Amino acid sequence: MQINGAMTDVRIGTCGYSYPGAPPKGWDGAFYPAERRRGFDELSYYSDFFDTVEINSSFYRPPAPAMARAWAAKTPDGFEFSVKAWQKFTHATRLGEPGAPRERRENPTADDVELFKQAIAPLAAAGKLGALLFQYPAGFYFTPANAERVAWTLEAFRDFEKVVELRHRSWSDGRPATEKLLAEGDAAWAVIDEPKFASSVRQPFAPSRGVFYLRLHGRNSAQWWEHGESWERYDYLYGAEKMQALATRVKEIAGKPEARKIRVYLNNHARGRAVADGLLLKRALGLDVPSLPRELRDAFPELTG
Repeated sequence: MQINGAMTDVRIGTCGYSYPGAPPKGWDGAFYPAERRRGFDELSYYSDFFDTVEINSSFYRPPAPAMARAWAAKTPDGFEFSVKAWQKFTHATRLGEPGAPRERRENPTADDVELFKQAIAPLAAAGKLGALLFQYPAGFYFTPANAERVAWTLEAFRDFEKVVELRHRSWSDGRPATEKLLAEGDAAWAVIDEPKFASSVRQPFAPSRGVFYLRLHGRNSAQWWEHGESWERYDYLYGAEKMQALATRVKEIAGKPEARKIRVYLNNHARGRAVADGLLLKRALGLDVPSLPRELRDAFPELTG
């Protein structure tokens, strides 16, 4: 896609596409039809509006290869899947009951790596596999042991495009060492937009190793750490003004020779707001936006402005 005269691969999508039920938790009636015709498929419908998606279900377990083949078959040529890596590569195992504070760090094995590679192989075979996203938890500090864990994982997936999301400030406080670690692992550093606290990572708004991979989590600071249900953390609408400002910054990056690829994924999924903001951003960037369904126009009047 050409922006400001520069040929840069720019794609906008959402973090996940399947949010069952009505708002605020789900997208039925806000993006997907509340009453669906027979044979309706969410991913096929989604691909009419976006040309990329970040798969999140793969964080919880590797998808069955048949599922990945179905994803590829349901989307048009040129569609791209970024895939969040299995939590076994990035998170400790929690012991006891849900919410228990005790954790055990289990190192992944070569078999785990092979299992995940086989799970996503159909996407690669179809030419639709984008980056693997390794999202580490907010409490994952920069230590020699943790740096070694990251290095092992990046080496294990050395043949794949990789993006790493590091959320604790210790990684940006030690920026030279972090950048060296990611460079040696041939991985880009994901830029994250979220409420900022004393422990939050600080990052320049810039590409890393030729890739600008931006994840917009929303800025709902009041409910970021204290919320009744998980969706409440992401209950935030950026809106047209903020998306216009973001588009200006994205265009500046697109004009830089070191930026060969730009990916922006919206994770403010509550009430379908990621969809609305994603379309507002596409419009502000001058990217194609199809005719909007009634559900979206009713839920987000600003889309008709």
